[in-house]
Amino acid sequence: MITCFGVQVLSAGSAELYLNDDKRELAIGVQHAIYDDDFMLADSLGCLLGELFPDDPMGPFSRAASLLGKMFDREEPIESERFFDLLDTADSLASQIIDTASPGTAAWMAFYRGHVRSYRALWEARFGSSIRAIRLGYAARSEYECGLEYDSSCYDLYLGLGLYHYWKSAKGGILRRLRILKNEMDRGISELRLAADSSAISREAARNSLIWVWLDRGQFDSAITTCEQMSNRFPKGKLFLWPLAEAYYRSKNYQRAAEVYQQLRDKLASDPGNCYNLIECDYQLYQCYDELGLDDEARSVARRASEYFDNVLKEIRRRQRSKIAFLSRAARR
Repeated sequence: MITCFGVQVLSAGSAELYLNDDKRELAIGVQHAIYDDDFMLADSLGCLLGELFPDDPMGPFSRAASLLGKMFDREEPIESERFFDLLDTADSLASQIIDTASPGTAAWMAFYRGHVRSYRALWEARFGSSIRAIRLGYAARSEYECGLEYDSSCYDLYLGLGLYHYWKSAKGGILRRLRILKNEMDRGISELRLAADSSAISREAARNSLIWVWLDRGQFDSAITTCEQMSNRFPKGKLFLWPLAEAYYRSKNYQRAAEVYQQLRDKLASDPGNCYNLIECDYQLYQCYDELGLDDEARSVARRASEYFDNVLKEIRRRQRSKIAFLSRAARR
């Protein structure tokens, strides 16, 4: 018998029993739609999950995931209130089920409770408070660990644990060097690999997470290989093009980096949103052409960028102040 947050569990069950074919297919479909930047389809599939399984947290959580993907894609906290409402609903549903569920189902409820906190942490890290993001990360870790105590066969839990253990260690700085924080980067990578190989619905999310681990560790060939596989699988989206371009640039393959940044810019041009990412892309393109010694192409990028700067919102001008100033100077040369 084990005890988790005061709940006694007689024996481990099979986490796979929670997922029927419809749930699995729809949950993966939501992820695929997000990776292809089809956030409307992702939300529609989340709504369908909610209609088919009204007492399950998977529906509202999937809709929240599509909103977070949209906000990150546009670098803008649009519809944040609805995002938090959906997370609250998912958390409430999971909490109602977890205490009386079978071990396998309880593990999945812990997975969603952990993901609710992880997604709040991601929002805070991008648009809110870093301190709140750290606190939410700790809370998410506790939920994932509880889930494994319920049922160790729920390998999707290792996605959250792998992210926690790697980035807590990688960003620990002086606390890790002073051994106040343990270095668990290798443990985190192993957990992400396990999720990528064996989880039910989190394999691609784990592979996406490993891309950023490879970038952080300077393992650019691994990052490039995974990015190309994923971008070929989801050709309509931009998610995997950003780290692909960065990996090429940091490995000094400036020609390929420029090609990928231009591919990104072509996608952004049709829907630039608040122009944050357009500025980012033009700045990186300039850097690529400058490294290649293509002065005319670099100046052309800067001049093209300067044409839309006057239409950029004040908040975005503040956040991208240094890059706007750099490109404006370059355009006048």
